[in-house]
Amino acid sequence: MKKRLSLLLLIALLVLQQNSNAQSKLSIDNIKSVYIRNSGSIIANEEIKGYFLFYQSDKIDKHTNEYTLQILDENLNKVKNIKFTDSKNIVLLESSYNGSDIMFMFYDEDQKQMDYRTYGLDGKQKFSYQQPLDKKSKRYVEQQLATNSSEETQNKNLFAIEDKGFVTYIPLREGRQYTYEVHFYETDKKKQWTYTPEDPEKVAQPQFLGYGDSVVIFEVMKKSSRMSNKMEAWLLGLYIHNGKKAFEFETDKEKFNFFPMNVTALRNSNDFLLMGPYYNKEDNVIKDKSKGLGAWIMNNQGKIVNSKYNSWDGDISKHLKVDSRGRVDELGYIYFHKILQTDDGKIFAIGEGYKRVASALGIGLTVLNAAAGGYDARNSTTKIKITDMVMMQFDSKFNVQNAQIYDKNSNSIEMVAADFFSAPMLAYQIKYAYNGFDYAFSQTDKSHSTFSIGYTDYVRSKEYKGLTFNAISYYNNNITTDKINLKSSSSSMRILPAKTGSIMVLEYFKKDKRLDMRLEKVN
Repeated sequence: MKKRLSLLLLIALLVLQQNSNAQSKLSIDNIKSVYIRNSGSIIANEEIKGYFLFYQSDKIDKHTNEYTLQILDENLNKVKNIKFTDSKNIVLLESSYNGSDIMFMFYDEDQKQMDYRTYGLDGKQKFSYQQPLDKKSKRYVEQQLATNSSEETQNKNLFAIEDKGFVTYIPLREGRQYTYEVHFYETDKKKQWTYTPEDPEKVAQPQFLGYGDSVVIFEVMKKSSRMSNKMEAWLLGLYIHNGKKAFEFETDKEKFNFFPMNVTALRNSNDFLLMGPYYNKEDNVIKDKSKGLGAWIMNNQGKIVNSKYNSWDGDISKHLKVDSRGRVDELGYIYFHKILQTDDGKIFAIGEGYKRVASALGIGLTVLNAAAGGYDARNSTTKIKITDMVMMQFDSKFNVQNAQIYDKNSNSIEMVAADFFSAPMLAYQIKYAYNGFDYAFSQTDKSHSTFSIGYTDYVRSKEYKGLTFNAISYYNNNITTDKINLKSSSSSMRILPAKTGSIMVLEYFKKDKRLDMRLEKVN
């Protein structure tokens, strides 16, 4: 009898332990202020290990606030939290996790500087880096604070380099000079470097594309003056270990003018893949249509190892209906969020459609300005319509194998000066300045035999009206889809990847000063 009771007690304890480890909800109260963009997933070897959150937890006095960094495990159990006090005039702009450490990018209004702070997963601060702000950078900070006032905006200046550090760039503006600086901060030791471009007389705007095993890659858009309609795309590679230039060249190097949108490191290789639209060399990229999608395989020295150009009216039209403007049917132009390689050699590109449509508001403002004898270049007669998801499949030589459009409800963005951006630049504005795309994340396993793509949609039907999360999954050479309802009264929401078969929903209730987290099951 005693043995039986001992066995039952042991089973009960095991069940209690499993239930404790399998927590799926967590609420944190009395949060004074939070931007849920300043949270993220902790991922190691393609597996979710936990999450981090940063928020204002108290107000000490009229000059000082208390802040909390909260570390959670994959089941939303609290692992570590660290509290510290600082001036109320520090503003957290962005945050990022690089596989070993978390970096926070602050603007310190009191000291007039950028303050980059690195924390380990034990919650302890490791290093801090300060970047004083001169007159060139003042306008940048003002714009950053203005555009990042929304809780929904994404990182656009701080990016993680896995297990090595973080890279950031700062636009510098003084008089007619529009240039930039790139900064890199190591995380295993306190070391940093700065890259300053050699042609400051040009108007130059960088965009982080990604990184390979030893270089970080930017696309730099250059013009001879702000009023010039001639825009050049340059590819810049900087060595991660010292910031020296590995390569820089204009992307019309081959027979077309290529505009890469993202970079992905190739598995089992030191090379990397770039993908984006391409144009004829004589085309005006602001006005003319692209010819199709290009792909370059490059090495760390900037040599193009291989290239492939799939035209809209050629290979792509065999799988998707394309109109005369180089747009995919009702999809419009395509911005590719992620390129995934599977263990069997397949390449999948996950994209989302966007296009210009007439803006009644913009047309009205333009007419009013004209009637008053004025002109405002910020007004646009068009707005941006975000359309459907698309997934294209390629073989190892980047030949198109298949393509599928996934319908969702469209949403519109009234964008400043939308008439004057090229299609690639529009995509960057939509993603980083307006957070206008519905794509949430992509997730794969260690072996890269399966993956899942998540995106949101807003449904307006008789049965349900509200936000949904949608998953496109690849497993055993098959594609499946799933959808769950996410109707909520929260002030803001963010969807993060979670352990297999789940997503993590993060919601902030501003009125109640409460942050809720929960794991939701998906197929």
